[in-house]
Amino acid sequence: MNEHERTPDHLVVRPACAVCGAAATYVQLVPPSREPPESEGRLNDERSSNTTRRDPTAWRLIYIGIEAGNGSGDDISADEARRFAAAFSEPLEYAKVHEAGLHDDAGFCGECGVPSCRTHWAVSPGGFGHCPNGHGKSLDPHWSPSDYD
Repeated sequence: MNEHERTPDHLVVRPACAVCGAAATYVQLVPPSREPPESEGRLNDERSSNTTRRDPTAWRLIYIGIEAGNGSGDDISADEARRFAAAFSEPLEYAKVHEAGLHDDAGFCGECGVPSCRTHWAVSPGGFGHCPNGHGKSLDPHWSPSDYD
């Protein structure tokens, strides 16, 4: 089951892997002048790091994806925050999540329409992955064909 927390103060979404139910990815929106809650409850992942806010007047997006994320997060505009909130509203669906513009579509396969976790995406050293049904796509925004040279 997808874990989805929405309060006036923030949004946290952990799309559930269609295979094992573990969190596939992690999305958190934090409103201006608020600090993100501690990292407890994120993915157990070395990609989650300190979350110090840079601009206290901006929304903050924290993302941990299949192959990449944004570390301590990025300051985003209110319009971008609304776009992410809409993309990750229940029910989670590939078409909506795709509109968020995340490189890996938050672990969702465009052909299957469901998310999978890092364990169930067969990911090559270059960042190209195959979902459990064999559909492929790049999961790393820094992937390059030269990774295979």
